[in-house]
Amino acid sequence: MEPNPGSQVSVQAPSSVAVIVRTKDRPRFLERALNDIFAQTYRRFRVVIVNDGGLPESIKGVVGRLPETVREQITVVHHEQSRGMEAASNAGIRSCDSEYIAIHDDDDLWHPEFLQRTVSHLDNYSDAGVVVRTNIRYEEIVGDEIRETGSEPFWGNMQQISLGEMLQINRAVPISFLYRRSLHEELGYFDEKLDVCGDWEFNIRILARHTIGFLDGQPLAFWSQRPAASGADANSIFDKEEDHRRFDRRVRDQYLRKDLAAGGMGMLLEVGRMMDDQERLLLENRRQLDAMQTHLNEALRRLEDTVTRRTSFSGILRRGGTATEMFRGALRGKSRK
Repeated sequence: MEPNPGSQVSVQAPSSVAVIVRTKDRPRFLERALNDIFAQTYRRFRVVIVNDGGLPESIKGVVGRLPETVREQITVVHHEQSRGMEAASNAGIRSCDSEYIAIHDDDDLWHPEFLQRTVSHLDNYSDAGVVVRTNIRYEEIVGDEIRETGSEPFWGNMQQISLGEMLQINRAVPISFLYRRSLHEELGYFDEKLDVCGDWEFNIRILARHTIGFLDGQPLAFWSQRPAASGADANSIFDKEEDHRRFDRRVRDQYLRKDLAAGGMGMLLEVGRMMDDQERLLLENRRQLDAMQTHLNEALRRLEDTVTRRTSFSGILRRGGTATEMFRGALRGKSRK
């Protein structure tokens, strides 16, 4: 069975999880993502690839290289023109059936037990969704190779997913999140008017009514970032940095206007933004203080070297002494007098 290239597909036997993969003209990332997904220890899932305005031939080539048994679990949805990330998510969700939803962008990665552990959590707890401990994976493109250059925890001190912290800034990127499909029936779909920040706005809607669980411990999701990349290889968080600020502001204004009319979270969102601004300012101040301390230490070291070379003690130092030892010796001599 070949993947269906149509825009709407019905799945006869619902899978437990629908994995929505958004992509556009990035075949090497897509191939890596599909290999990553099909390496999961949990197998009751279906993959929906949403080609958001890219060349259909590139998708066909990537999928065609997969084993036939794997291709049977894939559905392809083609958009002739790009409709944006949130429209791509909605199209993928509507084209299949499942109990749970995961958004897996074509350049991100999972631990092989991501689905097994998150599905187990939602099967046993009443949370609307569950977020896992996540690492940022830094990458660079060298020829046809994607190289990892480093990593660091994403919100390493996070212990839970709270509405208060989510109002400040998004702490649950799509690759880290598995949630119940029923939320779309209750809360609606992703806001397609938002070019970016749509996942954050949806997370706020969820937390306004429900709890989201958090699996601490070993990182199970890896959010790939390529700060130096441009064009198709870039991340939206860097390539559309100004858009993120603009649509962040739009979301906050939207809720604030609702508050003025009927009450709600708009004022809290505005306070959350101010708190986030303060946190960023404190972090920048700390970085500047650390840089100043480094420069000061270097200046003191150079000063000590200069003093050592220009005093009458330099001969002693050349025979193995240090400035610190000399001063200590001088002090001991004075104390014996």
